[in-house]
Amino acid sequence: MSRRQRTISVLALSLSLALPTTLHAETSFLDHRGKRISFEKPPEKVVTIVRSAPIIYRSVDEKADNISAMNKDSLTRYFTSGIYAEMLPEMGKIKATAAQDGFVPNVEAILVEKPDAVIQWNHDEKLIEPLERVGLTVVGWQCCTEQDRLDYITLTGYMTGRNDRAQAILKAQFDTLKELAGKVGKLDKAALPSVLHIDKMADQIQVIANGSQDLALSGVTNPAADGSGEWWRTIDFEQLLVWNPDIIVIPAYASDLAPEDFFNNPVLASLKAVKEKRVYKQPVFARTPDAPEIFLTSEWLAAIAHGTEFAPDFKRQIVDIYKLIYGASLSDDQVKAILESESNRPANKYVELFG
Repeated sequence: MSRRQRTISVLALSLSLALPTTLHAETSFLDHRGKRISFEKPPEKVVTIVRSAPIIYRSVDEKADNISAMNKDSLTRYFTSGIYAEMLPEMGKIKATAAQDGFVPNVEAILVEKPDAVIQWNHDEKLIEPLERVGLTVVGWQCCTEQDRLDYITLTGYMTGRNDRAQAILKAQFDTLKELAGKVGKLDKAALPSVLHIDKMADQIQVIANGSQDLALSGVTNPAADGSGEWWRTIDFEQLLVWNPDIIVIPAYASDLAPEDFFNNPVLASLKAVKEKRVYKQPVFARTPDAPEIFLTSEWLAAIAHGTEFAPDFKRQIVDIYKLIYGASLSDDQVKAILESESNRPANKYVELFG
């Protein structure tokens, strides 16, 4: 079954069977394996092994009550410090026993929770088979295209019985990107700026070559893209000079890099992006590429590349989106932290763009 067919099957089957919870709690849908998953009522105990699944489940369900355990990486990456820990302190109290090393399930610990469902990646049958062998219901998620990410929200809507919430979040994404596409579509395609994502700088330079973010949505090109499917490429300084990108973006997860590291490095002084101070640290909402608010990254990059009209009143939009998705009321300081305003202060026009 093709990915498009799977997506259509998930939507068609689920919409036909998942009626509003006030009328009928039973739901049935196909996961990303094409396997039918049925619940007589929304699961009361869910274990998540996919790192970002707790964030997504909490956003759709509007509560953490039904998440009984998560991947240890989920806890340490997202809920011990930072914006998610501040907004969703209840997530830090959930057991982190579902997986201790990568995505290999801790079957014994999971069985202790007696879960109604387990969310797990489906790219390797060895990650799912031990769970199903002991009778657990597994909802398989596929990684990691833009459509897959939309499906995570849709599938969670079916699991929680909160299709209304899932569709509201998806509509916010759709409306935002549709408006952005209208603006980007008017740009001269022969003159789009080049953007290089660099997450490691040493003797060798590590760049994101074929990441999952669709840079075309922001009206930029990626000189490192080679169609190989390999996420990262390691290059030397000479190759960096050849590409000489208009803009350099530091991924949000690269905690040991900041724009100042580029601006203060005399070896990099001849690079166009460095000379023009167009090196930027991605906002926090790009730290997990599967988070429901990840679409804001496309607007942010479009504004960096083309001007504030591509993301007008962006700080207010962040407040509204986080309120919709998480029910959080962000402070001005939290918005600045999300935007990496301090790290980006020396970068060209960042304060002008985002404050």
